[in-house]
Amino acid sequence: MRLIALPGLTLALLLCGCGNTWWNPPFTGGYSPNTPNNTSDNMSRVMGRDPEVATLTPEPGDIWPGPLPPSPTIGDMEMHTGIGAPTEQPNYAMPATPRPLPKPELPARAEAPARPAPASGSGSAITVPNGNGTSTVIHPDGRVETIPTPK
Repeated sequence: MRLIALPGLTLALLLCGCGNTWWNPPFTGGYSPNTPNNTSDNMSRVMGRDPEVATLTPEPGDIWPGPLPPSPTIGDMEMHTGIGAPTEQPNYAMPATPRPLPKPELPARAEAPARPAPASGSGSAITVPNGNGTSTVIHPDGRVETIPTPK
């Protein structure tokens, strides 16, 4: 008898931890805790129900604006400026001689401190083989020298 009661009691304890889904599984049409909580029209359509949507009705009255006023001409705009008679028109022609441009002022350059000449044998020279039996040697002090390539 104990052998039968023990699995039954174990099963009951295990199912208590499952919440309410063990007695109301979602595939039988019961409540599913994974179903989104939403009452929108789109969710009603997804669930297969027809949502109750108010029909659209036309807005009462005339919603369209009246005709646009005629566009003013340049003459109309000149008459309504309140300045009076048109003044002298500005002269946009190029002058006969262009005016000289101001010379740019360069900022004063600080003189770089003089570097002492490297002692012979110090530093490393760069040797570039030319492929014709000579090599170009670039020294650290900036001298460039072409020498025969040693074999």
